[in-house]
Amino acid sequence: MGIVSHIWENWRDARAFGPGFLLRHFSHLTGRPISKVVIPTIGPVYVRSSESDVAAFRQVFISRDYDLGSTSPARARVQERYEHILTSGRIPVVIDAGANVGSASLWFAHEYPQARVIAIEPETGNLGMLYQNVEGRENISVLDAAVGCSSGFVAVENEGMGWGARTVRAEMGIRIVTVDDAVDTVPKGELLIAKIDIEGFESDLFSANLGWLEKAQMVSIEPHDWMLPGQHSSCTFQKAMAKHNFEIFLSGENLIYVRV
Repeated sequence: MGIVSHIWENWRDARAFGPGFLLRHFSHLTGRPISKVVIPTIGPVYVRSSESDVAAFRQVFISRDYDLGSTSPARARVQERYEHILTSGRIPVVIDAGANVGSASLWFAHEYPQARVIAIEPETGNLGMLYQNVEGRENISVLDAAVGCSSGFVAVENEGMGWGARTVRAEMGIRIVTVDDAVDTVPKGELLIAKIDIEGFESDLFSANLGWLEKAQMVSIEPHDWMLPGQHSSCTFQKAMAKHNFEIFLSGENLIYVRV
């Protein structure tokens, strides 16, 4: 990153999160691998000294990748479904598949405070940060797992690489849960939103057992064809989503589908 870009990003950070956010840079001088910072409306969170954790919070709370806009018809439809689930005596469930360090989970928990957010993350380093960042938040639960179309196991490639870590099916290793499995961890739970950012494993998730798509009001997917050229990792979700009545919105790196 050039010095001008670095200055610009730090200015944006200070403007969005307050000047205290920049104190995290002192971790490089003190040798501390983790810094405590504050996100307005969310409170204290923890980030590692690498830029990937900070980038996750920038995407969610500065670029607002999951924000449909407070007055948009799409946002109104999601809100209406959220309220309908509550008035029916059930609990709205948000699945954060590929939760990383918890930035999106914290966003959805704040936007839909009476929902239960299920944060699913298989990578060990990310999991440690995720548990710290959602500790004490009763409407967020963590599953130490990968998400796929059926049960089984995955191995994590590039373990310790944060966003660079990918999962592949294996004979043993980290368990796989389905979206339905995750929803079923919430008594009287009903799916509201599924956010999918699983580094190419979406090709597995959308290959079978897609009844959950009938229930979701919003699905956010980050495709990874750019990362996996020639592997057609987005083909299964393109085919699956085309069978349903969703509008599509572009937001940052995400395709956001909202049921009409």
